[in-house]
Amino acid sequence: MDGLRKRLKIAVLHRTFCASAGGAEAYAVAVALDLAQRHEVHVFAQTMDASLQSVICHPIALFFKRPRWLNQLWYATATWWLTREGFDVVHSHENTWHGHIQTIHVIPMRCKRSVDGLVHQLKFLTSPRLWTYAALEFFRFRIYSKRLWVAVSSPLMQRLQHMQPPLPRAQLSSIAPGIYPRTCADRGRTQRTHFFPDTTANSKILLWVGNDAVKKNLQTALQALSALDPSYKLLVVGKASPLKHWQDQLEALGIAERVKFLGVVSDMNHVYASADILLHPTLEDTYGMVVLEAMSHGLPVVVSSAAYCGIAADLQHGLNAFILTNPQSATDIKAAVEELLQPVVLTNYQANAVAFANNCAWPHVAAQYEILYQQVVSA
Repeated sequence: MDGLRKRLKIAVLHRTFCASAGGAEAYAVAVALDLAQRHEVHVFAQTMDASLQSVICHPIALFFKRPRWLNQLWYATATWWLTREGFDVVHSHENTWHGHIQTIHVIPMRCKRSVDGLVHQLKFLTSPRLWTYAALEFFRFRIYSKRLWVAVSSPLMQRLQHMQPPLPRAQLSSIAPGIYPRTCADRGRTQRTHFFPDTTANSKILLWVGNDAVKKNLQTALQALSALDPSYKLLVVGKASPLKHWQDQLEALGIAERVKFLGVVSDMNHVYASADILLHPTLEDTYGMVVLEAMSHGLPVVVSSAAYCGIAADLQHGLNAFILTNPQSATDIKAAVEELLQPVVLTNYQANAVAFANNCAWPHVAAQYEILYQQVVSA
């Protein structure tokens, strides 16, 4: 274990180093901040939260946001040049051709090709964007003795195991996200009127969080709300864009007065404290950090199955989560909400949610990475 105590010089690659930007971003930030307590951590980012002063920031110029594939290629090239020497470990959260540790947050293109078939091939032949991403991905998954790959969930790791050519099993692992240790606060009943002034003692507030309203299936959550009685409200956090489209959906469903769009929220504590249930009927989520965060606040969660959401593989239906076989069924979501809000059921789910979340902490996640770093420096 002496090697683990050695102070390492670590380069972390992530274009957006800001925890509120999304799940992958929060993951990268939390791991880097914990490691910075024991190591010298350098972050190479195009956008960064200036308050994160425990890491050393190396700004990468953002010359253009569009096209994104060209910026991705520029970022990969710039970070390769800047980290090609002088670091014990290079840890990439991005689609780059360099980096000893490659943390995979999204499903790689090559894992989707067999599903997309001919349609994908036609798109690929006519798209410089896809050519670039595929080329970067090809080199990202090239096998080197000092390269390790980390999937952020066990279902994602299983998909990586079936890629062609296969990755060496000894160089592939899964490290799920964590949370910051906390004690579950009392439900914030007094804060509810801040979101819905007409809130009464009988009101129930549901919560949906996501930065991709289509992929995270806001549509079905709204349909489920419209099937519930008017005492149910919904808080929508994240980038529900275009907003006009979703506001039109509310009018069409007759629930405009029962939904509040909060946009991106940097501090979610008061939102979690005000809600009764998290709805996460996602159609594609390699993990689903919002589910874990909600559980740490004692919220029962309605979440898509492991085929759609990675964290569901670690949860137990009927014990600490209500797992949806079909996340596009508004009827199933409505039934889940009504079941979970029965007093005895609610109490059990709240306790079991907190118990599950308490076993997940960022220091434990960072410690697993330190073991991988040791493999790299010892190779």
